Amino acid sequence: MLNYSLRDYSGVKVIDLDGSLSSNSVETFMAFVQRLTDKESVMVNLENVSFISSAGLASMLDVSFYAKEQDNRVIFLWPSEELIQMAEDMEVYGNLIFANSIEEGQTKIQYFT
Repeated sequence: MLNYSLRDYSGVKVIDLDGSLSSNSVETFMAFVQRLTDKESVMVNLENVSFISSAGLASMLDVSFYAKEQDNRVIFLWPSEELIQMAEDMEVYGNLIFANSIEEGQTKIQYFT
């Protein structure tokens, strides 16, 4: 199960996730993020995500590519070591934007868009 909430941090939307990002939650996750990235870049807080499956990682790539098509970005905050390793193993690390603070995420939004 994946829960999420949305907050504004200095003009940037932050999606706080809690739970697992896996095959049974990716459709809801993708629809929510894509609705937001139609208009603006967002940050996704992964701090309270306990598990990300390969389907979850694929959905992260999908929303990243979708946002880029809209001239926006998705920044993933506080990724776990396991997620980074999985992204490297699947050779997709370079297609995702990670940050270890909201401030770093804001800088990356400005730099990448």
